Parts: sequence; structure tokens; C-alpha cells
Amino acid sequence: MKPVRFYFALFCGKLTILLLKMLKKRATNFPGSVVLTLCPDFLKYLEKPEKIIAVTGTNGKTTCSNMLLDILTDNGYDCTNNNFGGNVDTGISAALLKDSTLTGRATKKYCVLEIDERSAVRVYPYVQPDILIVTNLTRDSYKRNAHVEYIFNILNDNIPDKTHLILNADDLISSSLKKNNSRTYFGMEPFSGEQLIGNNIVRDITACPVCSSPLEYSFLRYNHVGRAKCSKCDFCSPEPDFDTTERVFTPDGRADIKVLHEGKTEEYNVPCENTINLYNATAVTAALRTFGLTEEQLAASFRKINVVRSRYDVTEEKGRTLKCIMAKGQNPVACSHSLNIARNTPDTAVILLWDDYYDRKETSENTAWYYDVDFEFLVNDNIKQIIVAGKTGRRPAFKTSCCRCS
Repeated sequence: MKPVRFYFALFCGKLTILLLKMLKKRATNFPGSVVLTLCPDFLKYLEKPEKIIAVTGTNGKTTCSNMLLDILTDNGYDCTNNNFGGNVDTGISAALLKDSTLTGRATKKYCVLEIDERSAVRVYPYVQPDILIVTNLTRDSYKRNAHVEYIFNILNDNIPDKTHLILNADDLISSSLKKNNSRTYFGMEPFSGEQLIGNNIVRDITACPVCSSPLEYSFLRYNHVGRAKCSKCDFCSPEPDFDTTERVFTPDGRADIKVLHEGKTEEYNVPCENTINLYNATAVTAALRTFGLTEEQLAASFRKINVVRSRYDVTEEKGRTLKCIMAKGQNPVACSHSLNIARNTPDTAVILLWDDYYDRKETSENTAWYYDVDFEFLVNDNIKQIIVAGKTGRRPAFKTSCCRCS
């Protein structure tokens, strides 16, 4: 029997959503904050949709979630979702609350959720995904996520045993999660002409987790993401079940890819402009094929969708091309990706580095992450000028880190 406090929280949460709509305010995390304040175990009693697909991981959660939602919607699935941006317990509560009745019954059969890694302990006991994509686990903000092993242990201790995992075969850390869970691996082969970086400052796994011997990489795409084996024991990268073997970028910001699955090649036209998003598209392919979509359904939907340009945009201004690349604040791996895109764009001439543009209200005095960013990538013939701006641009640590490339 559900407690009275649950129904009281449910009523107050619904009232909050109504008031926010009347005030023409976006109903983001706030209704979830209301219900969890009044009933901390609210998610335990709220009925969940029958089928839940979720995404977690350091980078790529939002892109994967949007792709999943767009493709499922295109195929007639009406899904509860939290694509308004609330990926912690309050945001997930708000999303499920919105699509529930006044008695707490779910009004939709399907659900796509983006779930923050740190929220695992508060979400997974009550919301248990049927399919969970783990995009990758790499070094993130020290302030938010401490170290990658800390996040690995949180996920490993809280992901439900029944959840089928979609794991990155090219990431030796996340691919080792929940050994006894059923799983499907996705990965990407080295592409013809691809520059396999392998020279990032940060590599979060260098020794075999079984015998501590050095790892030997057959290729290293970025940071520790690639294929490796132990120099002494049998530990090695798993073989991908969905393996992207070819990709051709097209001028319209998309890519034609070939994915090898069970000995057969599947072909998709996906909305991807770079390698990171190709990993996201391959992960979504593995998840939705596991969910039950056919190759034909997936291919038709991929051709229709586009990636929201909130983190990468291109505009023309007085005959000059301006490209805006956003990266998670205090995340050295994401920032290094952005710098790598800049150095590999032949017509890049001037770089404007603007730290803490969106995070300035909750900035951190911890400057250690600057030293993990690959500012050396900016040492390239095409880059003529680097401008440092923003509140933290005046910090000696930021300027010193940038000066490593001068």
C-alpha cells in the first residue's frame, strides 16, 4: 500500500507543473524537487513505463538520448523522456511525474532517459532500465565526479542485474562493468586515412586490471579509447557485436557508415560530423537493434533526423566562417576533443578560448584540470592566433597551460 505522503507529493507535483505552465515557465527539475522533498522515495511508488531505455556515461549521453527518442518516435513509439535536460533524480522524477495520472499510473508504455552517473545510487533502485547504453567512462570534472574509478564503482554497484548493457568495446573501463549482466558491445575499426591520435596527456587505464602488466594497444583513437590487450595475461578488449568498419563524411554534416553485425554489413546515413558522434550513432544502432527495430526501420529513421546543434554550430559573418564548439566545463577529455577538431579543420586560423562561459556562476577554484587538457593540439600550421577570454582566462594556471603550446 502506498503511503499518504506519496499521494500528497503527487498532488503537489502535478499542481506545480500546472502552475509552471500557467506562468509559461519551462517545467524542468522543479516539480521533481517538490515531490522528492515531500516524499524522498517517491520514485519507489510511482508506476514506471513497461519498457525503459536509458543512457549514461561521461560524454555523449544527450546526443544518444536525442537520437533514441527521435528514432523511436519516428517509428510510432510514444515515449516518456527527460530531454529537457534534467538527468539527475529530480529531473527523472519530473519526467515520470509529467506522464502519470493523478493516482500515479504511467500513461506511456515506453521511456527514454538520460541518467547522470552520480545519480545512479538514487535512481536505479527504483527505475530499472531494460536496456542501458554506457557511452564511455573517461576523466571528468574533479569537482563533480572525482576520478573515473569512483564513477565506475558507483555504476557497478547500482546498475540493476536485470539490465541489458550496451557497452563500448573500445573503452576498457566501461566495457568491464557488471560482468554478469547480459551485454552487447559496439565499437569502431580504424578508418582509412584516420589520424589515430594516441598522444593525449590523459590515459585513464595503462595497466592490466587483472595482473597489472602493461597494456599493449593495437590502435589508440583518443585518451584510453582504442583496442588493447595485456602484455602477459589473456585480458583484452572485447569483440564488438556492432562494429563500424567504414565511414564517409559528407558535406551536409552527415556520414555514410557500414556496421558489421553477425557477419552481415548494415548501411546507415547518420547525422555525424566527427568521430565522437560516430561512436554515439553506433551505440544507438546497437541499442535499437537489440530493442527490436529492423535494419530497414533504423536506416529510414536515421536519414530523417539531425543532431541538435547546441554544442556545435557554424555561422557566416561578414564573409568569415565562425564555428562554435562547446565542451563540458572542467572536463579535460571533452575540451581536448574540441581542440582536436580545431586543429583538424584546415581553414581554422584564429582560436578564441572562452572558459566558464556557462559555468561562471558555479565556477571552481580548482585549476588542476587545465593541466590535463591537450593544449599542445593547437601547435599546428593552420592556427595563426589564440585569444584567451572569460573570467578564468585571467587565471595564471589557464594562461600557463595555454602557453605550453606557444
